[in-house]
Amino acid sequence: MDNLNSHSEHADQPQGQQANGLPLDGINPVPFGFSLEQHRLQLDQVLQLYNEQVRVSLQQEMSIQNLTLLNLRTTDALIQKVEEVASLKEEVASLHVELQRKQGDIEAAQQFAVMVLETNESLIHRPPPMQQEMNLHISSNQSDAPGSGNEASSVVRTAAETTKIDLICKVCNFGLACMLLLPCQHLCACNPCGVRLAACPICGAVKGGAVEARFV
Repeated sequence: MDNLNSHSEHADQPQGQQANGLPLDGINPVPFGFSLEQHRLQLDQVLQLYNEQVRVSLQQEMSIQNLTLLNLRTTDALIQKVEEVASLKEEVASLHVELQRKQGDIEAAQQFAVMVLETNESLIHRPPPMQQEMNLHISSNQSDAPGSGNEASSVVRTAAETTKIDLICKVCNFGLACMLLLPCQHLCACNPCGVRLAACPICGAVKGGAVEARFV
């Protein structure tokens, strides 16, 4: 009876297992903790790979941004340099125009100085026209009537009075006409009137300058 019960119990147990619950086929199951550790390691590897990819991508993005910023700064610097060069060109052009104007003024002043010098020299070495006429009258009267001293003296006085009248200022009719107007070269105004004149009172030419004539 006991043998039957024992045989029945052994028959009820699962195949491939012993009575103490150990497997009978010799295959050991994988521990659960080992499986979790392996999964964690795999996950860490994936995360490390992802982090590395993210780091490389960020470095590339930062490099691109730095290069773009450098290009922008270079472009701004170039634009500023171009503007500075344009401004310098304008200043040089303005200075060139001013220099040409100054050169023109200097040349005009030199020409005027030469003309004044030539006029002064001609006036110094040439007696007034009325003095020449007076000398001619004196010579003629002396040759025509020698010994007639009274007539010669009369001619001298008349010529001198005429010369004095001609040398009176044509503006104020009082002062001595000592200002030679240019370019018409009319000796027709005293010093104060000659300074204020805008045109010659004889011919109406616009006064370009005036030279004081000094008779020697």
